[in-house]
Amino acid sequence: MKRFLDYFLPSVFAAAILGYVAVSDPRVLEVSAGMGSATAAKWLGDHYNRYENKKVYDPEEALHWFKRAADLGNVEALYEIGDLHFRATIEGHSYKTAYAYYRRAAEDDHIGAMHQLAMLLEFGHGTDKDLPAAEHWFKKAIELGSELTELNLTLLYFDHPEDFSADKVSNSIEDIKRLAKEGDIYAMYALASAYIAGEPVSKDVDKGLSIYLDLAEKDPYYAHVTLGEIYLAGESVEADYEKALDHFGKAIHAGILSAHYHLAEMHEFGLGVEQDYSKAAQYYRKSIDAKSFGGLTNLGILYRDGKGVERDYEEAIRLFKRAEELEIRGGSANLGWMQLQGLGMPKDASKGLALIEAAAEEEDAYGAYYIAQFLEEGVIVAQDLDRARELYRIAGDRGNYPAKQALKRLEKAQKTCASPTKEKAGRRCPAFPNH
Repeated sequence: MKRFLDYFLPSVFAAAILGYVAVSDPRVLEVSAGMGSATAAKWLGDHYNRYENKKVYDPEEALHWFKRAADLGNVEALYEIGDLHFRATIEGHSYKTAYAYYRRAAEDDHIGAMHQLAMLLEFGHGTDKDLPAAEHWFKKAIELGSELTELNLTLLYFDHPEDFSADKVSNSIEDIKRLAKEGDIYAMYALASAYIAGEPVSKDVDKGLSIYLDLAEKDPYYAHVTLGEIYLAGESVEADYEKALDHFGKAIHAGILSAHYHLAEMHEFGLGVEQDYSKAAQYYRKSIDAKSFGGLTNLGILYRDGKGVERDYEEAIRLFKRAEELEIRGGSANLGWMQLQGLGMPKDASKGLALIEAAAEEEDAYGAYYIAQFLEEGVIVAQDLDRARELYRIAGDRGNYPAKQALKRLEKAQKTCASPTKEKAGRRCPAFPNH
């Protein structure tokens, strides 16, 4: 989310006067808005959308007036509605709705909406991922004068080297290195991540970690979260749960409460701490409150299984449905699991399996994990241990810890059964293919 920019365009003199009126007595503007003034309705939306003023801040009321202004033809209001949905400040928020409003505003030449629309298209939030379309909107915003968007276009080429021409990628590498050297935070993040991943620059994990540590001094919020994730995953470096806990703790201290999500994971699976489902549930709730919505799925599973909380299928389904609405991984797959098993809803194995299979095809961590289980056990679908290992690996790469453990177990069983020993005599081994 760091690359999504805030756009607050300067107001004209007349709008400033209306803003003053709104602060002193918004009822005056309500009369004007009721008489068809789009500007008055927009300013009422701004009045109730002032987060810094707790006495008047009311995003739902702001949404009401922004919609009124949008209906009266105010393009800025379209952008603001998209922003309320994107920033998850209203009930029923969704990326799909944010995308729809950003697009309407962008098509009416709103520069900020063009930028946000391009970002949603780049990451596939609220719409299908479409990198050429993202490039188009970034370029259009730049053409209309948005210098801030130039870095995002560079990052588009840098982060997706396989999708753009060699010259665009090469130029982006030079630009990112230059900007990172100059201390640009976003360029430093991109370069650090690239060194650790080994694309589009040569892999150098130590250099990447060094940049992240420098960033932790400049931008402690996200740098500590990222470092914690690196040490927790144990892929680029050896897993170090003590360091992970330290970085997540520093992130929370700096105000990034979404880091509670990772503390929840560590307590749920006993990673570097004593396994404690009750604490995991508490931390997942805190992460959801901080708008880290991945916790919806994880908390739903705890309610489904009655771990750390009282078993509650209705609450589990509510959380899974909300995750599905927000396009959070696991929402659809877990609804499929509930339907497949008939937990809290009428049993329908066919529909449930279809939901899980569709999620697995999208390489959703939970969809892949559940199908891998079926393939390993030979239930519901024919046994296929090769495919099971492949899906466990996909799920594990996307942070599903049970999948990582299942993959280790399968690979260990394959090695044991591939080498005849006296200890193996009489042991029932799975029929692994000889390749």
